[in-house]
Amino acid sequence: MGGGIVYGTGIYDDWRDTRALDDACRGLVDAGEVQKALGADRVTGKDTGGAGCRAYDPGDTKVSLTISVQRGQDAESIRLDTDEILAHDPAEMLVPVGRGWPALVSAGSGTDAYATAFLPCGKGADDDLVLSLTATRAPSTGSVQEQRDGMTVLVTRALKQAAAQKKCALPHTDTVHSAPSGAFEQLKKAGAATGTCKGINTYGYEAEADTAAPVEQCLLANAAGTPTFRLAAYYGPYINAPRRNPWRNPYDYVGASGANDGKSWTTASCPTGTALYTLEPLASHATASASERQALVTFAAQSAKRHGCSAPKKL
Repeated sequence: MGGGIVYGTGIYDDWRDTRALDDACRGLVDAGEVQKALGADRVTGKDTGGAGCRAYDPGDTKVSLTISVQRGQDAESIRLDTDEILAHDPAEMLVPVGRGWPALVSAGSGTDAYATAFLPCGKGADDDLVLSLTATRAPSTGSVQEQRDGMTVLVTRALKQAAAQKKCALPHTDTVHSAPSGAFEQLKKAGAATGTCKGINTYGYEAEADTAAPVEQCLLANAAGTPTFRLAAYYGPYINAPRRNPWRNPYDYVGASGANDGKSWTTASCPTGTALYTLEPLASHATASASERQALVTFAAQSAKRHGCSAPKKL
């Protein structure tokens, strides 16, 4: 009788799902938070080997969340998620979580979303922790901001748990329930930027400047608001995203600084290793002007200073 009630009310299914998720993901995620972020009525888990897992709806939907915890400067997830890290669409670009968290989230395109985090750990780059989350959500799971908020909750919990499991020291952080709002949404006039585009003498779209963010970005734009060039700063293992991009020219990002095929770049020495700063055109065959190359100089100098790096190399 009692067992029938349990089965009939779905309590047993909930218990089984939660246990499977806990066993597979070892506390990296919370069932309720996954359900809310993905728009799922149920969620269970599966071990994917190594330090990864998959949380998914056991029903007929394709809703799922894949988590990867890797170590080292050449983490495979950086190569696999290059398209997300190098996104050009303002709605898909990575937004720093803030409040001391070395993590970033995107709203993604349609039902897809991505989040990543980097935590220096151990005696060298081979011990550093790299976390990635890729999600397929149910349709209509909220606004762009609500989608970023959901991924923020997931990636910060996962990073906290992974740091504890791998015995990595997490810097002081505050609990966050949302990502900073307004990133890459408002067109800033020349001289009006206060975040990642600060000091740049052109129109642009920006996010909040963040000393903990392992990727920082600024979109240059024309007076009509059309993005023209993408400025980016990469720290730790993320320097491998543009350098391993299969669509790049083999001469891009070679050496301490340079220019090639419309792109310009420079580097700096940082506590986490060499940082890479890039200027990339968003239209094919676009050529950077002196003003746009100066924007890279300004952007790189400010980001390097925030992250405790040396002055970037001269272009």
